[in-house]
Amino acid sequence: MNMKNENALTRPLEISEIDFRIQSINNGGYATILAYKDARTDMSRLDEAFGPYGWQKHYTVINESLFCGVGILDERTNNWVWKWDVGTESMTEKEKGQASDAFKRACFNLGIGRELYEYPIINVKLNDDEWSKEGGKPKQTWNLKLKDWTWYSEFNDGKISFLAAKDQNGKVRFQWGKLAEKKVEVKQEPVVVKEEPNIKGILKTKHEEEDPDREAAIAEYRALFGKNPHGRMSTENIMKSISEKIEEDLSEEDDEIEFELPKKETSEKQEYLDKIKQFDDPEEFSNWARETLSILIESWDEDSVDEFKALCNSHYKSLV
Repeated sequence: MNMKNENALTRPLEISEIDFRIQSINNGGYATILAYKDARTDMSRLDEAFGPYGWQKHYTVINESLFCGVGILDERTNNWVWKWDVGTESMTEKEKGQASDAFKRACFNLGIGRELYEYPIINVKLNDDEWSKEGGKPKQTWNLKLKDWTWYSEFNDGKISFLAAKDQNGKVRFQWGKLAEKKVEVKQEPVVVKEEPNIKGILKTKHEEEDPDREAAIAEYRALFGKNPHGRMSTENIMKSISEKIEEDLSEEDDEIEFELPKKETSEKQEYLDKIKQFDDPEEFSNWARETLSILIESWDEDSVDEFKALCNSHYKSLV
């Protein structure tokens, strides 16, 4: 088996390779959010691991269920090694959704995205304007901009150790695990020590005679405080003052966990979704939605198409 990159199968998915969607909303306004991978992510990882010609997929029906097999070429024997799994139907585009699900499950068997099973349960309290009840059933509203949320993750030895999300307004909406501790380095500026004349009769202090490391401690003290310690301070007290100063500097940091997140630009997809709300004539909107869907269904993934349909149906109901 020829591996171009042996880590491509087991390396945790980057947060940019993962999508998030609302799985359910309970009567209290708490949303359960599902983290999932796209089939194109699997294909990219397979290309990275084996090259575009080093793998293939095949579908077959067993007991009326659709299975997908991912074959890996073993160049030593010139044989194909297969991993199979079954797919489940999606709410829309039944056959396409089942085929995609079977492929993604087979790639789980190869190790791609397997860490998703270890992700924490993501429960988020929605704002009052982000959900409503239609016919007694909780549903998300236009104000829930989950696609605009930015997610951040950290891993420790391949295991997820921290997961957080900020909404489109920069507010932390979900946080789980422990953020890796920041390493604080104390920068010590070069210290220019003025040479004193060696005057006969002036003796070294007791501290200098007993502690050869005192000069280094004084230099570190000077770097932190910008001045020399009192001449009668013991080396122990100098080091204690240094430690207290460092702890004081650290305690002044904001207690809220901060994590840097990449800024998102408005995507072509979001532009289409935002345009839905601009229509106030049901007939005009219906014509635009049908025409646009016929175009987007060729280029968008299944989940995005489903989202577009759902938002169109919801907006149309509000117009009529």
